[in-house]
Amino acid sequence: MPGRVMSVVLCRPTVSGDMMPVAMGNYENIEEATKYNDVKPPNDSEVIKLIKSRVRTYFNNDGVIELDGGYHLYFVVVIETFSTMVYCCVSESGMELEEALDFLNSKIRSIMSSSNIQMVISQSNPYDLLGLLQPDILKFIVRNFGIFDKKSINCFQKQHNDSFPSAHQQRMIDIRRQVDDVRQVMADNVERIMERGERLENMENRTEALRTSATSFKSTARRVQRHFCQKNLKWTLILLLVVTVIVVAIVLTILHKNGVI
Repeated sequence: MPGRVMSVVLCRPTVSGDMMPVAMGNYENIEEATKYNDVKPPNDSEVIKLIKSRVRTYFNNDGVIELDGGYHLYFVVVIETFSTMVYCCVSESGMELEEALDFLNSKIRSIMSSSNIQMVISQSNPYDLLGLLQPDILKFIVRNFGIFDKKSINCFQKQHNDSFPSAHQQRMIDIRRQVDDVRQVMADNVERIMERGERLENMENRTEALRTSATSFKSTARRVQRHFCQKNLKWTLILLLVVTVIVVAIVLTILHKNGVI
């Protein structure tokens, strides 16, 4: 039996190096489809982590990542004119690489052909475009399972509505995150200012200590210099006295031999 697509994920790399989900869709009866496999396919968050850690997104490329349970994660990285996009799908082991890449390039990639979507995708938040893109994603997934009736497709198109935050909720989450980031930056700045004040105080204390040490060293140097000067003077006087005594003794000896004294 040919392999079937279990889920599709669209994501794009951000400037910070993170991987932001754009839209996704899973086969609704995935439990029934995988009941004979003890290992379940990765969910959307796990797919995002795999793409972030194992796929290079700075040039066009495609490939496959083999997963536990015989599943395969196929991906196509395309540097589109509007944004770099990563199109990926998780399928059963029976799907060939060429078939999976064709599914991603010819079907899933075509979802992004709308100029309205292309204009806003680079500025969109996670899941902002879920409501626009997911119906087409689910349509291609269920058709890959061999289901073509509108009733089933409409049923599948509602599967993620309660699983992800709405655009308004996501904006509120982003605002709270930004407020937390600003608060953290302010706290870090205050901490740095306090550390700088402590460093300046330490520098002042060290400067004062160096000034005191210099004064003490200067006084000690003067005392030592005075001590050695006095010692040199003492030995100079002693030497002069010794020389004088020797000279006087020699003169007296000469005079005594000559009968002068």
